[in-house]
Parts: sequence; structure tokens; C-alpha cells
Amino acid sequence: MMEEEAILIDVRTPEEFNDGHYNGAINFELSLMTGGRLPEIPKNCKVEIYCRSGGRAEMAKQVLEQNGFTDVENIGGYNA
Repeated sequence: MMEEEAILIDVRTPEEFNDGHYNGAINFELSLMTGGRLPEIPKNCKVEIYCRSGGRAEMAKQVLEQNGFTDVENIGGYNA
């Protein structure tokens, strides 16, 4: 059985994202989530979130979980 592939979300600013990011990551800035917008992905898919050091990613994880996302992981920081 194949492991489900995760959706990788970078919650840094577009400027930070453009300076470098993981291959396959989508940029969805934390401020969008805290402002009420959520990524248009299924709530039951595996989601891995990162930022520069892990702090914003943890906040994004909490926002997604509070909005019904069921498999969210903070994978830490891009610079780690």
C-alpha cells in the first residue's frame, strides 16, 4: 500500500517564498488564514506546513485544525 502524498504548504510571505522554498510547495501566507481564508484543498488530505522557523507553521496548523482539517503536521522551518 502506498503512503498518501502530502500537500506541502509554505506559510511565509510571497517574498520569502520567492527567495527559496521546498519543491512542490504552495505558498499560502499565514495572514490569509488568520484573516479567514483557507487553502482550497480537501479537509481530510495530509497537509504538511512550514515557515522560516516553525512558529507561523504552528499557528497555521491550529487554524486549519480549528476549521476541520484532520491530518495537519508542522514540519518546522525552511532554514532548519
